[in-house]
Parts: sequence; structure tokens; C-alpha cells
Amino acid sequence: MMKKVFFIAIVFTLFGGCSNSLSLLAPYKESVSVYGLLNQDDAIQYIRIERIFLGEQNAYTMAQNQDSVYFKSGDIKVTLQRWKDGVQVPVGNSGSVMEIVLTDTLLQADVGIFNQNERVYKTKPSDKLYNDSEYKLTIHNNKSGKEFTAQTGLINSFQLLVSTNGSQNVLNPNLSATYPINITPGNGGIVDCYYGSPVNAGVCGLTMRLNYTENNGSNNAQKHVDIDLGTNYPLQTLGGEKQEFKPTGNTVLSNLAYLIPVPASGVTRTINNLEFLLTAGGQAVALYNQVNTSTSLSQSKANYSNITGGVGVFSCRNQQIIKRNVTNQSIDTISASSITCKLRFLNENNALSICH
Repeated sequence: MMKKVFFIAIVFTLFGGCSNSLSLLAPYKESVSVYGLLNQDDAIQYIRIERIFLGEQNAYTMAQNQDSVYFKSGDIKVTLQRWKDGVQVPVGNSGSVMEIVLTDTLLQADVGIFNQNERVYKTKPSDKLYNDSEYKLTIHNNKSGKEFTAQTGLINSFQLLVSTNGSQNVLNPNLSATYPINITPGNGGIVDCYYGSPVNAGVCGLTMRLNYTENNGSNNAQKHVDIDLGTNYPLQTLGGEKQEFKPTGNTVLSNLAYLIPVPASGVTRTINNLEFLLTAGGQAVALYNQVNTSTSLSQSKANYSNITGGVGVFSCRNQQIIKRNVTNQSIDTISASSITCKLRFLNENNALSICH
């Protein structure tokens, strides 16, 4: 559903910014802004629901007012219903409970434009979600009787692909967790990373996480750095579509040099291992990303929403982590390369390389 929004809304950061003033361009219509991504692997689901407001005060002043941005406790009832094959079923695999009722709670946000007491709605740890089902969100205003709804399926299992044609896929399920990976192949060499999109995925991504130890005398700190390897948009949501991510060795080195600060003298670092974070989001997330980040010559920017009666996005997400070791060749390259030598990583012999 494409909507042109002709009012000024204070919404979650993902949904954009705000103006310095608020003006009434149309008769008031009760609405909400919603942000929620369900993940069946999370113990608790969180959904952010805000009021869309109009007023005569400065927008920054109203953003600091909690009652302008959020509903008061008890003003709305937020529920999730479970649906299979078009039929509503109990939210558990047994029993007769037909809906999950979310409770509101306050989270403390960083100091900024918006009120620090952010009200969100959450499930209980006992409220398990099942990826063979769809879930319908209903927001009922207990004062006006107005309802806002949205529905989403859940991300199914990631489909790991076996290497073919002699190429080495570092995400190959036949490789052990300790299998060493060369993440810095020379001469523009490519690191092959690919997997099959999960069912219901509209957007897929991959992150390479390098875990390392920072040594400062007797004080050793475990740290990591994340290298974003990209985002793909599958052409269909049936799953199994190959998602390829092919960083070069020089790309990895450049990212490490950019993301990791140069340490103080006397500090050294030791590479531990790798984690590849496979991520996927629902089709509504994909559409939101593509539409709301698009550019247009039109003065009225089109916004995507799948909230009936409101704005925002209600969808799903999931993640799988694959662990690998790092080859000694990569360890030595990161230690000695002119791009990363200043980061003071030890080589395979636990010695510092000379920077050239």
C-alpha cells in the first residue's frame, strides 16, 4: 500500500525526521505509527507504537512531551493472533488461548530530540512464535474504539548451499566450525560467500564479524568488528534463491583499517576467529527500504506502510551465525599489510610485523 502522508509525525528514527513546526493541513484523523519485526528465535518480541499528533507548538517541544508521542498506559490493547492456512488457531500448539496480549513497558533512550521514556509493547517469554504460521497485529484504542491492524509471516530456515564448480563457499554446511578461511586473498582475490534465501525473505544480508583480543599488559579485552558485506533483494519469497556476497581481500583490509581504531603504543591485538551473520527480513521490510530510501523529483514523497489505518511497518526478521577460523596466511597478511599494519595485530608467530 502506497501512502502520501500530508501531516507531520514524530515517529521512530527509521521512519524519518521531523519539521520545526506543525500545521494542520487536513481534518484530524486518528492514526498510529508502528514499528515491529517478529523473530521466533527471540525470547521476547517488542513492538513500538506511537501516536501521530498535530499541534500548534514547536515540533521539538512536542517531541519532548511523552503524552504527545506515546499512548498512556492502558489507552490501547495490543494483541497478536496466530493464523494457519487462513484460519485462526490457538497461539500455542495446545490449549484454547486465541491471542497473545502484549504489555507496555518504558525503556530509557539516549538524550536527544525525543522524550527519553520510550513506551514499547512486549510479549512474555512463554509466548512462543511458530514459523509455520502468520501473525496478525491488532491495536485497539480503548477510548475511541478505533483499531489498526497488520499481518506477517515469519522467516523460515536459512538454506545453506554446498559449493559447486570447484569454488569454495565459506558458508558451505559441510565445512566444520573450525575450518580456516582466507579472508585476504591477494591480487584482488575474492572471498566466496553465498546461501539460499529463506522462505518469506524479501531482503537478505551478510556481515563478517572478526573476533579479536586486545592485549594491554595484564588487561586483555575481547572485542569484535563487523564488516557489512552487502544487502540483496530476492526476486521471490519462496526461498532457495542464491544470495551471493563476494568481497575482495583488499576490501576486507580496507574495512578493518577504517573500522578499528589505531591503538596506543604497547597495545597489541590477536585474531581469534570469524563469525558470518546471515540475516533476512520480510517482504514488508524490503519494500519499506526500497520505497522510503528512493529519490524523486516530486514534492510529495511517497511512503510505504503495511499498517491498516496507520503508518509504519510490521514484518519479520531472523539471523543465523556460522563460525569459522582464520588461516595463518590471513593472520600474517593483516599483521604485515601496509593497510592494516598500524592496527598492531600479531602474526601467526605472535610477533609484531614491521610496518613499511
